[in-house]
Amino acid sequence: MSLIFQSSDRLLIIAPHPDDESLATGGLLQRLRHSGTAARVLMVTNGDNNPWPQRWLEKRWRIGHSERQRWGALRRQEARLALKKLGYEGETRFLHLPDQGLTSKLLQADAEILKQFCCEIQEWNPTQIVLPSSYDLHPDHNALYVLLQIALQQTGRATLPQLNFLVHCKRPDLVPGRVALALIEHERHIKRQAILCHETQMVLSQKRFIAYARPEEAYYQPAPVQAQLPHHLVSKAFLEAGALHLVVTLPSGLRKGCALLVAGESVQAGSVRWRVTLPIATRKVRVRDTIADAPLRDAVVRITGRQAEIKIPVAAVQPFSRLFVKLHYQRLFLDVEGWREVPV
Repeated sequence: MSLIFQSSDRLLIIAPHPDDESLATGGLLQRLRHSGTAARVLMVTNGDNNPWPQRWLEKRWRIGHSERQRWGALRRQEARLALKKLGYEGETRFLHLPDQGLTSKLLQADAEILKQFCCEIQEWNPTQIVLPSSYDLHPDHNALYVLLQIALQQTGRATLPQLNFLVHCKRPDLVPGRVALALIEHERHIKRQAILCHETQMVLSQKRFIAYARPEEAYYQPAPVQAQLPHHLVSKAFLEAGALHLVVTLPSGLRKGCALLVAGESVQAGSVRWRVTLPIATRKVRVRDTIADAPLRDAVVRITGRQAEIKIPVAAVQPFSRLFVKLHYQRLFLDVEGWREVPV
């Protein structure tokens, strides 16, 4: 399937950090300009919590608040230059949300952030939205996907056509719904030039970043929500008899700190945000409400080798309008898996 855009279309492109607009959508932005399609870019964070390139360039170890603010301003300027290089002439909105902090905001059910996204969707009134995939391994990217699904539902736009993109993913071939935007050599050249505008990121990642100027720019259309996803670490997820049932493949090696995160919207109870810290052996564990920061009911966790079967009582908060789960276990700054939706 090819991607074709009309002058009557209105796209809302949502970049988690400055540089994602070039890495993920550099070809798309050029194509939209040629087709006369209106677009607006939302830059969600300033990319200011990015310490290693900053330490390298500024020859400092300690990075405080003022240093981060300066770094964020520099990265915003790089994004403006990159967008100009891509020929983008629309409006760019910077939301200034916390870099490396979107998962925390999601688990807090931050009403102000959801209100921001709802306002942007209602004001721009897009015919299509371009956003990170839930399969992306960067926690900001996959948390942003969930936040935007909730915002789309709250604005009555849950069925709005979407294109998801992947920047951090080990096996993109396992992600369903792929559609490709073939880039001609001139478009790839412009995309490379836009990527190079992010000079702060070139000091440690130039080779990796330039590799995103590929012959095709890949996007993914959301697949139907299913109970079974064999290639996902949360391979089974379904509601039955007042409980949320999950089958999880645990990461190899150290399991300490591995947790199951739940983000749902309940018709009766509103936002539901839970954390279940997984044990290393079969037992009951306490579910923690991450909004109130308080313990709730018990969940049953059965461990067999690297597989965990989890049963969480949910009758008190059913029915759900949307429900997402994630195995939370980070290696360096990336997750081992993104969020997945549970059929409700």
